[in-house]
Amino acid sequence: MILRNQYYVLRHGHSLANQQKIIVSDIQHGQHAYGLSPVGINQVIQTLENWPYPIPDLIFHSDFKRTSETAGIVADYFNRQAKPSAALRERHFGEFELRDDSHYPLVWKHDEDNLTDSFAQVEQLSAICEREMAFIQTLEQQYSQKKILLVGHGDPLQILLTHFQQKPLSQHRDLAPLMTAEVRKLNGELQSQAALSNA
Repeated sequence: MILRNQYYVLRHGHSLANQQKIIVSDIQHGQHAYGLSPVGINQVIQTLENWPYPIPDLIFHSDFKRTSETAGIVADYFNRQAKPSAALRERHFGEFELRDDSHYPLVWKHDEDNLTDSFAQVEQLSAICEREMAFIQTLEQQYSQKKILLVGHGDPLQILLTHFQQKPLSQHRDLAPLMTAEVRKLNGELQSQAALSNA
């Protein structure tokens, strides 16, 4: 199935959570705190000054502070509105919340080895992909021939990119890591729900 719209993904700029090297993945902690660091603000501005794609018609973002601030800078730059969506939230890292970010590799190792068993109450790959794809399918029903920017977080966007490349979600860390304030284009193929459930 060919998508009616073109999608781009932008990871938020360097955040205060990145600066403090802690995991902030719960909306209760991340909605009103841990916004962009000064470095992150500059990263977003640099990305905008070197924007490699057409100007987006629509901007949607995770409702975490770091993504809301990133989307706000982008919206101001392009004279667009930015709308929040819970579907674009950070992956929930369960028991690792507010702990040192050195725990990320433990989760990624589990992602590679086991797609079905839960691990430390971390949100599973399939659940992340399903919520993001459900949102994209909603946008597909509402809009046509729009350039849509999705502002989100590293793991969820990495998982989405992997799905669009029709690769197993367990390989999401095999892609070149999406850096803070990096923008990429999603290709135009949309897998069926059957393919998604088998990913």
